[in-house]
Amino acid sequence: MKGNKMSYLVNYLCWAVIFLFSQTALASTAVFEISKGEQKLFIAGTVHILPSSEFPLPEAFDLAYQQSSIMVFEADIRQLETAAGMQLLMQHARYQDGNRLKQVLNTANYQALDKQAAALGLNIQALDSFKPDFVIINLMQLALNKAGLAGEGVDKFYLNKAIADNRELAFLETIEQQLGLLFNASTGNEDWFVQFSLAQLQDIETQLKQIIGAWRKGNLTVLAELAMEGADTAAGQQFYQRMLVQRNQAWISQLEAMLKTKEVEMVLVGALHLAGDANVLDLLREKGYQVKQL
Repeated sequence: MKGNKMSYLVNYLCWAVIFLFSQTALASTAVFEISKGEQKLFIAGTVHILPSSEFPLPEAFDLAYQQSSIMVFEADIRQLETAAGMQLLMQHARYQDGNRLKQVLNTANYQALDKQAAALGLNIQALDSFKPDFVIINLMQLALNKAGLAGEGVDKFYLNKAIADNRELAFLETIEQQLGLLFNASTGNEDWFVQFSLAQLQDIETQLKQIIGAWRKGNLTVLAELAMEGADTAAGQQFYQRMLVQRNQAWISQLEAMLKTKEVEMVLVGALHLAGDANVLDLLREKGYQVKQL
């Protein structure tokens, strides 16, 4: 309760407290308890870029954090702050085979990319040695900065908190694995990827707000629609498989190993990994684990 209106009837106060707690209990979030027998862990869906206005996070995140002794993230993003990490990023983001951005895209898509880059202050010619995945990520980041929507993501927030609290850390992927996936997801479908991404860029504020809204409410139906947008085409389905399904499947054995230990882990992954076809939650249900949304 807020304010100083605490001098009313005791019965009214008791009713109000019960009402508030019942509302909290009924509100769904993107945090899930996974269990089988006495073993359990928490899986929390995250948004990697979150405006500061979206903090504080839903209470279920902190409740899961307080019950956990090990924090698990997709990858150790701290490595990207080192010289070796940046060198690794460049190795994956740039073509190493002599290929060029202008060569892999058709004329129409290259010109459209050039126009969008110029609007955001980027010279596309200076990025000709980079893969379209890297170029698009940079354009999206610039667009979000321009819209005032960029900010520390949920993952970075809890990574910093876990380090400050001396929590044990674990990671589902190496940073090299994640960079390899991130900057090769469009391989073979570069034109589709650029065309699809540029269309999303035109309405990126609405897109992010939709994701954040569904994430805060733990609305898996909306998240599934967002995750599988474009997956009705062969190229889109291949992208979906590479970025989400294949990674989800690779994580299951690791999550099962965690569920065999007495320690309680809190696993943070992008919210779209928890919705759509072959999502992490469904894969665990198929293995016989109980999934409870908090």
